Amino acid sequence: MRTRTQRSLLLAFVISIACCGVVGIYCLLIGRMGSMEGRILATTTAVSGASILGFAGAIPWEHRRWHPLGPLAVLSTAVAMVLVLVAVWLRPSSRSSYYEVMGVSCVIGVALPHIALLSLARLKRQYGWVRRMTIVAIILLATSIIYVIVADPSWQAQRFWIRLMGIFSILSACGTIAVPIMHRVSAIRVREEVKTVELLLTLTCPRCEKPQQLPAGRSRCTQCGLKFRIDIEEEQCRKCGYPLYRLTSAVCPECGTPIAEGEEA
Repeated sequence: MRTRTQRSLLLAFVISIACCGVVGIYCLLIGRMGSMEGRILATTTAVSGASILGFAGAIPWEHRRWHPLGPLAVLSTAVAMVLVLVAVWLRPSSRSSYYEVMGVSCVIGVALPHIALLSLARLKRQYGWVRRMTIVAIILLATSIIYVIVADPSWQAQRFWIRLMGIFSILSACGTIAVPIMHRVSAIRVREEVKTVELLLTLTCPRCEKPQQLPAGRSRCTQCGLKFRIDIEEEQCRKCGYPLYRLTSAVCPECGTPIAEGEEA
């Protein structure tokens, strides 16, 4: 079901982007942007934005990362999209609090998928503070925006909150860039730890029939020079991909998934 949800969201995103392009070309050809064309363009834009944000929440949902953050992210995005579409087509009165509710829902609909994506990173413990700092910055940024929408402070107070939101935005952006890098560095170090043991295989050269020990990877026969390429497929955790070479634990040390018999390398 979750996989079908991701495919549906991705398809909706592609269709909405195509519709945006068609409407834009049509407006250029006729030389004007009418009320109906504007509504259609706003609708396709809202659907495409909600689709990509929902897709960002559906991926952690499938991987069961920080459950139920993924489903909440998808739900908040859907609610925000519905409220935006109602505003586009029905145009509620500006005197009502509808637009405040819509603005708050849009902020939450962006913040939750953002945090959900950060949950996918698998970091070493010494890098965990980067993700925590980023999540705190995202929450503070969303809270600041919601406060300005709901409280509607004076112009002097708004200037202060705008500066504060700028600080939180910079921290969120820096952390969002750093977390994937830390994720990659953590994965590289795991692989290096596994490869510290040299693997030698005893085999017989098919050309000169000389028995010999050769390392994994690219090598050649010590007698006739025949080139070899020996690839060894290491067993990995079926959930997170952690290498299981020479692992004696009954569960994956990275994600805690039980290791089935025969998976240990």
